[in-house]
Amino acid sequence: MPPVPSLLAILICDSVIVDSQTGKPSVIGIFDNIHAAETPFRQRLGFYARMSDAEGEYKFTVRVVYLGDEEEVVGRLETGPVLAQDRLQSLNLALNSPPVPFPKFGRYEFRLFANDVYIGAAVINALKLEVK
Repeated sequence: MPPVPSLLAILICDSVIVDSQTGKPSVIGIFDNIHAAETPFRQRLGFYARMSDAEGEYKFTVRVVYLGDEEEVVGRLETGPVLAQDRLQSLNLALNSPPVPFPKFGRYEFRLFANDVYIGAAVINALKLEVK
């Protein structure tokens, strides 16, 4: 069984672009708050995680949970097998989601799992858009 990776960072953003020649990720539009006029609503998101101490094959899963009632919302993100070859190098995970449902206003946690082991999370707030 491969070692559990150490999480260095998680960012929620508008999108993640990975350069096809260099493999370098560009994280576009980092945010902690998302605004909408009403619920429910759906939003496409980017998810970026940087890890270390990974070696071997991993399946990564991101579960989106509404913290008001600890319910998982539909829209889990999963990868196929990801191969990490050297524990001493960083491993980047860059995902762009289909529209994620936000059934209510409140706090949502994006929980990252490596081979079904929890390794960390990022939180965003879904807020009502205030018209001025």
